[in-house]
Amino acid sequence: MDKRKLTLEEKKAAINEAYDKKIAQIDAQLKDISAREKEAERKRDTRRKIIMGGLAGFHMEKNPRSSFAKKLASLIDEYVIGDKERSLFDLNPLPKTEAEIRRNKHREEKKV
Repeated sequence: MDKRKLTLEEKKAAINEAYDKKIAQIDAQLKDISAREKEAERKRDTRRKIIMGGLAGFHMEKNPRSSFAKKLASLIDEYVIGDKERSLFDLNPLPKTEAEIRRNKHREEKKV
């Protein structure tokens, strides 16, 4: 085993290297925590949307003549564009030109 004495510069370099390694470990832990928090929030948001959608669908089924049911049906018809998605609501597919017009309109609305 080499028992030579380290110079002051070598000691500083070793300490700095140990600190840099520890900082990198802490940074990785923080990124992991942040990623887990984002994933948990995404799951909470998805669950909220499922509950809201279920509640809205239940209301529409029980009160089809209510102003809420009529407005929601109108919004679904306006904003649900894809053929597969529209079929979930028993809506006819949109003509291709109409679907493209609506997609562009909704993209512009998101920009504002």
